[in-house]
Amino acid sequence: MRDSMNEIVKFSPYGGQLILEEVRGATAGNLNPENNVNTVLGADRDMYSYVPRSGCPHAKQAQVLMVLRDDSTEEGAQALMKRLKLDALAEERHFILLFPNPIGDHWNYQESAARDNDIQYLVRCFAALPKSKGKTAGFNGMIFYLATSAESSAMAMTLAAESPMDAAAIMISGFPEGYVIPEGKQAEQTAWICGSNPQAEAYLKKANHAGAEKTDEDLRISADPANPNVRLFVSNASLDAAEVSRAWDRMFSETRRWRNDVNGTYQARIPFAERGFVGHVNDAGLGVNHGFAHTWYEYVPGQLRGSADPAPLVFFLHGINCTALYGAEQSGWADLADRDGFIAIFPNPAIEERWNVWDDPRLPSDADFIMALIGHMKTVHPIDASRIYVSGFSMGSMFTNALACSYPEVFAGALACNGPHLGYLQTMEESRAGMLMFRPNSILKDMPADGRKTSATHDTADRKKAEKDYLMPFVQCVGLLDNVGFARGTVWPVQENDGDSWIDTIRYWQRYDHIPVSEHPYAAEFATGLAADSSVYEGADSRFLHQSWNASGSGLPLYHLIAAKRMPHAVDLREISMGWELIRSYSRDSEGNLRRNGEIVR
Repeated sequence: MRDSMNEIVKFSPYGGQLILEEVRGATAGNLNPENNVNTVLGADRDMYSYVPRSGCPHAKQAQVLMVLRDDSTEEGAQALMKRLKLDALAEERHFILLFPNPIGDHWNYQESAARDNDIQYLVRCFAALPKSKGKTAGFNGMIFYLATSAESSAMAMTLAAESPMDAAAIMISGFPEGYVIPEGKQAEQTAWICGSNPQAEAYLKKANHAGAEKTDEDLRISADPANPNVRLFVSNASLDAAEVSRAWDRMFSETRRWRNDVNGTYQARIPFAERGFVGHVNDAGLGVNHGFAHTWYEYVPGQLRGSADPAPLVFFLHGINCTALYGAEQSGWADLADRDGFIAIFPNPAIEERWNVWDDPRLPSDADFIMALIGHMKTVHPIDASRIYVSGFSMGSMFTNALACSYPEVFAGALACNGPHLGYLQTMEESRAGMLMFRPNSILKDMPADGRKTSATHDTADRKKAEKDYLMPFVQCVGLLDNVGFARGTVWPVQENDGDSWIDTIRYWQRYDHIPVSEHPYAAEFATGLAADSSVYEGADSRFLHQSWNASGSGLPLYHLIAAKRMPHAVDLREISMGWELIRSYSRDSEGNLRRNGEIVR
């Protein structure tokens, strides 16, 4: 896949150079929970890195290729990089090269307890990137491994078997004599095999639940019928520059493994330009926030381009420290737009990759930005103004909550993932400490307190609700292993006296939608810790607990909580699809009334 839409925004002071980086034995991931990796203490070591002079995309969209060789010298790394033309490929495709250094020029693929654990060392290599001299990092779901020898092939295979989430894709050849793949977790693994390796081929086909094999030139390709993004490529060619380039185009560049389950989930990457996304980067034409230059991306499905028929509009708001195109891949809204015929918008916040959920007047108003975007879309596409929806992840979920309560006359439904209603429940001052955990150099650090008792979002929402008794279909998705929103760093289920923001968020929307609120809503038998009017486990493995609460007037379930087992701070596409099915039948008429299938909801 070749795509030109991911903006190149990261440039290293060592761009175009091979540099030595420290990999401390105590290296940990960064503070962004979605990009953390689990590291284990080990020996202090090092690695060589190459950050392309041409720059890299945002870290959440940047790929990392780990090149394993049986050598620990700079000369060896340099020679290998030139022989396989890896530097030229990295410059053209804007990815980071890492050359981890084995101890004594040998890999501990047999996991000897007498030597440093190389699986954990390789994980620490990635975790070291955010604080490296190269000043450029990538996303943990796009860490790839290129093995250039028998020993390093065994190491890559051992990593894939024992710690599959830390290897999104591997490229290997033959193994050393006597090597046996660890039984490991038998997790699915996208892989490319050069030459003959019957052991790896058999293992991967079994782990991948591989379906029928097809032949394409000299490649034999198999995939999991249930998830065709899990692929195995077997090539007759030997490892050389041409083969690495081919593997990059057909496997590495298209691979993404989300850390949203025990062994993650493979998902196809989006070729944005080819797909027809339209980017507005630093566009000052909206006329809001004193001419501030905003960025957003529009996706109009092919069947709607040139059509005069009004189409629904869906917004997806990404999390803190993320970027819009990352949100597009994470959420899967473009695929749903193709299927159901609506337009999807993916905006960036005005500043610091975080949303002004409080609508604090000292900062650019992201709410004004979204309202201006709606106005813009009405001028360039026929928009069904009765069917505008908002969704988001993490801090984008917080902003989804904020927009839904402060602009209920605009939105017909909301779908929020993994973030509570802090824009309403807190002032910016009260949220400051939490925001600084994720952006320690934020302008919030030195901003003086303004003495507000409630946020502007809070005041606007209360005023709108007093003017008209709006109703809002709301779906809140959470991961049962996610501690975001909990006061003491705990995770679900919620418990009485936890003092967290989740129960306050849930009660807010229940009251908003005239759902009877119990003073003791707790139920230990459910994974969320909550009692509901309906509690149903959904999905092939009953992964999702779908709970809903009925409004006292209409009797409709207007508030929904979808909780995913085995889920940390992440998203599963099935949650988005389930949530969309719950809100898509609602519309908002010109008087602000909520309608379902055309009928007013009272």
